Amino acid sequence: MPLQDNSYILTRVNILAGRLIPLQDWGRVIETDLDTLQKKHLCNSENPASSEIEKQLIDRALADFQLLFRPFSGLEREMLNYAIHWYELFNLKTLIRGKFSGRRETEIERELVDLGPFALLPLHTLLDTDDPYEMLRLLEQTPYSTIVRQARSIFEEEGQNLFALDAAIDRHFFSGLKQRLRYLSAEDQQPLMTVYGTMMDRLNLLWLIRYRFSYQLSPAKSYYLLAPTGKRLHSGKLMHLARMETLQEVIEALPASLKQLLSQAESLTQIENLMEHYTLQAIDKILKSTQSGITRVFCYLLLRESEVRLLQAIIKGKALEFDEALIRQAVGVNH
Repeated sequence: MPLQDNSYILTRVNILAGRLIPLQDWGRVIETDLDTLQKKHLCNSENPASSEIEKQLIDRALADFQLLFRPFSGLEREMLNYAIHWYELFNLKTLIRGKFSGRRETEIERELVDLGPFALLPLHTLLDTDDPYEMLRLLEQTPYSTIVRQARSIFEEEGQNLFALDAAIDRHFFSGLKQRLRYLSAEDQQPLMTVYGTMMDRLNLLWLIRYRFSYQLSPAKSYYLLAPTGKRLHSGKLMHLARMETLQEVIEALPASLKQLLSQAESLTQIENLMEHYTLQAIDKILKSTQSGITRVFCYLLLRESEVRLLQAIIKGKALEFDEALIRQAVGVNH
């Protein structure tokens, strides 16, 4: 990317990142009353507990992403466009689960996220299919054909296990993302791989714990369902962790920094919250330190996705008049 374009990106992403809610301020966000919260974040709805709030938050995030993506072209643009479709995988899995579970189209549609100009899935056409296998055939004609074809193969091998299909979709998506990172220039690839590795450490650890202790899968099956390895949790380490018989054994076997972080955790929810905040802090630090424009944009994409999700959860919790302590627990804020 030309120097002037990179300078533009660095300036633009710094402005947008400066508007993000600092991690240490989420406690104050939870203490803010619902009306003030909605006005401040431009979330207007007669029913704040509805999906309309989420749509408004996502629409603004996508508009910012579109602005940031504009100066990029070629392999860089392809990588960013691929990364943003992590949002759309939610739609993909919602459609598949809904169709195979026999849910009504209106129920499925309410859970779908409108990605606007980034959307690749013909949602209404897919919703209108009468048979879930007809929907899978249509999905194999979309840009997600490779992911869907591989996931469908595993789905059929596993006796139509929707859980295995979900895991396969995630695994193949992140494999594709890692492959695209490898095509970028060395100066961009190094910081991007650090961000990617940090993100995968979090996801793989959470998935592994869930597979082993919530779903009671075997060590071999749990390891097989994981995505590409990350920064600290490489394949050998993940295989070793998969053999542990208790959650505490897994924590004791982690690298020192993660072991210290999770030493007092007693549940999967606590681990999820601790790992998310740990990962967001690491990504925020990289965003503020790297001179790679595409890395900063990728970091911002991840941080903004988390902010949208937490804001939506807080607003919905307040609209439903949940206890503040429960909201804090749900979003992982203890103070």
